[in-house]
Amino acid sequence: MTRGGNEERERFWRGAIQEQKASGLSISAFCRERGVSEASFFGWRRKLTRRAEDEAAAKFVPLRCDAPSMATRPGCEVVLPDGCRIIVPGRCDASWLREILEALRESSC
Repeated sequence: MTRGGNEERERFWRGAIQEQKASGLSISAFCRERGVSEASFFGWRRKLTRRAEDEAAAKFVPLRCDAPSMATRPGCEVVLPDGCRIIVPGRCDASWLREILEALRESSC
């Protein structure tokens, strides 16, 4: 199957999974009503859940900043999975840092 076909199937199953949640029907009843395979429903739900978890885990990595003494406030360095490095100065405006982190969260990093 072509890539476009896979994207179309993925869109179909994402929609079906959302519809089932909103319907209040059991998965079995929903699949029977829609004429789709229960096994396929569970398989796609598992696949899409894993993909979402993998994507979320790949975007951010744990950050450890040791608490500096009050006299010295070195910054910290954030290294993203794609190698992008961000150096955060010791004394930076919290709103500035929030803006940067939100921008990174929204980007495809």
